[in-house]
Amino acid sequence: MKSCHDVGESLTACQGGLIRQRAEACARGFTLVEIVIALTIVAVLAAASMPMLKGFQEERVAREPVTALLKLAREARLRAMQEKRPYQVAFHATGFTASRYFNPYLQLEQLNEFLESGEEAPAVQSTMQEGEKTDIDSGGGSNKTTDLPIAPPPPKYDEHWSEEYKLPQEVKYTIQHWYDAEPTTIEGEAVKLWVFQPSGVCQPLKVHVEGPASTFDVEFAALTADIVKETVDLR
Repeated sequence: MKSCHDVGESLTACQGGLIRQRAEACARGFTLVEIVIALTIVAVLAAASMPMLKGFQEERVAREPVTALLKLAREARLRAMQEKRPYQVAFHATGFTASRYFNPYLQLEQLNEFLESGEEAPAVQSTMQEGEKTDIDSGGGSNKTTDLPIAPPPPKYDEHWSEEYKLPQEVKYTIQHWYDAEPTTIEGEAVKLWVFQPSGVCQPLKVHVEGPASTFDVEFAALTADIVKETVDLR
């Protein structure tokens, strides 16, 4: 019969053996089987994530027209509020063009003429030279006779500013204002306007964008021109 002392020594020896086995396993590192299993798991996870990444990329490309329209709308709205005059986004067969509002019955030919004139127009510059002031007491002469502060000249805005986004050839779209009974297909010589008032208010708008493998239905708010509703169908 073993004594308690002998049992304690046996337990201590077993514990020491386990510790040595663990230390030896750690020293050996991973076995070949363990490495193969780890690589297999990594390969399976990578293969499973590829379709997901491809889907994200395809959605980003398909969403590009909607993203571009939102950007143009925000820029036109900001300029309208800053300059206290209306701006617009013109919808035409080849894409969207943002500019100042200058004709409620805008035709495609007139829009193209406006864009061409903007390319030829010189850059907007101040009419006053550096350090020069016009004295109100001298009849508008350039010689300073008093130390009275001179009112700054009114700001000069770029009358020919525009930004354009060209749609891919395979993409078609329609728009619908709140007063339209049916969506309007933008094709041929058709031009439709989305106007932004100096207060920042614009017309609520629905846009349907259809590409080879995707369809977007987007609604823009009247007060902020932000997207308030979006339906996406990726085929």
